[in-house]
Amino acid sequence: MEINKKAWKDVAGLKPMGVQVRKGETGAVQEFNKVQYYGQCLRNPTVEIKHFHVGGLNVDQMLLAMIVTKIIVPRGSNHSTLNEKDLILMYCIQHNMQVDWIYVLRDHVLKAKRLTNFRLPYVVLVSNFIKYFEIDVEDELEESTGLLNHTSNQNLHKMGFLKVENGWRTADVVVSGANDHEADLSDSNQEEEPTI
Repeated sequence: MEINKKAWKDVAGLKPMGVQVRKGETGAVQEFNKVQYYGQCLRNPTVEIKHFHVGGLNVDQMLLAMIVTKIIVPRGSNHSTLNEKDLILMYCIQHNMQVDWIYVLRDHVLKAKRLTNFRLPYVVLVSNFIKYFEIDVEDELEESTGLLNHTSNQNLHKMGFLKVENGWRTADVVVSGANDHEADLSDSNQEEEPTI
């Protein structure tokens, strides 16, 4: 069985074209600077950058980071720190750059095969290839999804989100909203005080 260009197009709708994103090689994305890009993604861009943590990102970039680290290039642990490849993918997505997704997916599967703390990613994609090539899996072992396949409330809290009445908000929005509400209350209290 060979997963060729036709199989990728038929199963996933992907063509081998665009930027081949590799860790340590930013040549294909010449204008990319990881420190500068990360700084632009921060809620507070004046903080000193020592590590590339997800918690300080703007809401949109935080959600994009979660998609990249949990879905596109998932790993066994530490979704809260971004590596260079994560940042390059985020940059490409945010700037509507064509990415060679076949290369990214294939590279990640090979990495998962080499490293013991990585699970085989892309279960649905692999299942679709198995159906496409009509591979008999009747006597194969099955594994159901577990908690590693879900985003929990704890993950969202670690990323800086807080549960509010209508959903989730970043902590700074919740605090800012509370301060605005307190300011409104103090203004209304001042208006009710009698003047002498």
